[in-house]
Amino acid sequence: MGGLAAAIAAPAVLAGCSDISSVSPARSGATRPRADCVPAASMGTYDNLAGARLVYEVNDRATRFRIEPGFAGQFEAWLAEWNALTGTTTRTLGTYGSWLADDGACDSWHHSGRAFDVARVLDAAGEVVSCHYDLWGADPDEGRLPAYWALAAGLHAHFAYVLTYLYDDAHANHIHVDNGISGSGLSGFSGRSRVQIQAVQAICTHLWSVGTPTTGSWDPATRASVRTVLDRLGLRGNLTATDVWQGFLRGSITHWADGR
Repeated sequence: MGGLAAAIAAPAVLAGCSDISSVSPARSGATRPRADCVPAASMGTYDNLAGARLVYEVNDRATRFRIEPGFAGQFEAWLAEWNALTGTTTRTLGTYGSWLADDGACDSWHHSGRAFDVARVLDAAGEVVSCHYDLWGADPDEGRLPAYWALAAGLHAHFAYVLTYLYDDAHANHIHVDNGISGSGLSGFSGRSRVQIQAVQAICTHLWSVGTPTTGSWDPATRASVRTVLDRLGLRGNLTATDVWQGFLRGSITHWADGR
């Protein structure tokens, strides 16, 4: 293939191939519908989202990606909010892709074009939020982990299924998001979701300096840390209330942004 067809199709071979996106409900904490394999013709094609240029992380080239239009709109809403909360303008999104061609398995939301792998975010000032824990995780500087978890917090607000390096080694070079659980709406919190609890524990630790072991369990230590953070934010109730969950995540981003 040549021209535009090759530019669109090439990254789809690799996009999301490392994602374990059809995890059992016991691991995700919510009933997770199975994805469908969707043909390329039903996808939209995008070279940018909310004005941010899409770059294929494997070769650092500007690339068009196939994405389901509704999911693309949700992702753009996240990015617009990220820019607003952090006072930045995102210029480039490094990604491993979205839609994945049918490989006979249909076990990932990449096959539906309703997943996206975020590798890095570059703003107009040249500042980078890197999701490459595989490169810097052994010796992170003071800013990398807080920036990473601020980014993850925003993604968790918009999508119920967000996989970070804490999930497994396959996600050490990107953050995977999909709307397989949350659909077209914002996310809610479940005390049975390992991925959400891990995020809460990391956010308390790295954004609020409230040390919390990343057990993945909704244990007394985690609940105590959350109470401390909610008190600082002036929020009442618990994370299972959608407004408290959303306030916790957005408040954590602005706390990080204000302290940079």
